[in-house]
Amino acid sequence: MSKNRKNKTYAFDKDIENIGRYEYTNSSKYSAYVATRKQSEEIIKLLNENPLKNTSILDVGCGDGTFTFEIFREIKPKTIVGFDCAKKAIRVAGNSIKKHDKGKIKFLCANVYRSHKFFKKNSFDTIIIRGVLHHLSKPEKAIKSLKNIASKIIVLEPNGYNPILKLIENTSTYHIKRGERSYWPPKINKWFANNGFKVKKQHFFSIIPYFCPENIVKLLKFIEPVMEKIPFIKMFYCGTNLIYYEKQ
Repeated sequence: MSKNRKNKTYAFDKDIENIGRYEYTNSSKYSAYVATRKQSEEIIKLLNENPLKNTSILDVGCGDGTFTFEIFREIKPKTIVGFDCAKKAIRVAGNSIKKHDKGKIKFLCANVYRSHKFFKKNSFDTIIIRGVLHHLSKPEKAIKSLKNIASKIIVLEPNGYNPILKLIENTSTYHIKRGERSYWPPKINKWFANNGFKVKKQHFFSIIPYFCPENIVKLLKFIEPVMEKIPFIKMFYCGTNLIYYEKQ
């Protein structure tokens, strides 16, 4: 593991040591809860459009398992597997599996660049890559490793068009420690096209950052529905880029 990747993994594992979960999955942080809940709702909406085809799901970069469990509860797939390189986060996720769900949900520690070594070709119906690519130094290499594991991929990323996100990434200690960099949406789409996938749906939404005061969140929630409906505004000022890809 490179020193840079080790440092990022350490930052996430440090969250587990300090609060028992990740900072942004901590429901006591109101802004993070509101922002991530909206993201979950949009992902679940996509999955529900083809429920019979989502019997097996791979959750890439699942962290402490919070969002994997959300999908498991809402979609009820036959199986869902989450993996991450942060060992302490995977331990927390695995310990959270209820006895009657063992066998249906599984967590393992793995390197995304070696996904093809862990999983067989077409072993899942759908792959979810939620908030992972912007932590990677070689995102297209990760996509190449994942490309034959499923024919459908759902990606959720910070919107690289958003200038406020760019500012946060370059000034926030939290984001710098985790090596975050938002990519332009066309660049992400090109990476997937290079690996045999085409865009079926793309959606820009949410103006609420993970970490901000509650009174600001309430104001942003009030104007968010309007912002999400204006084409130019939502493309450049909504903070989340959600894409659904299918293999060509």
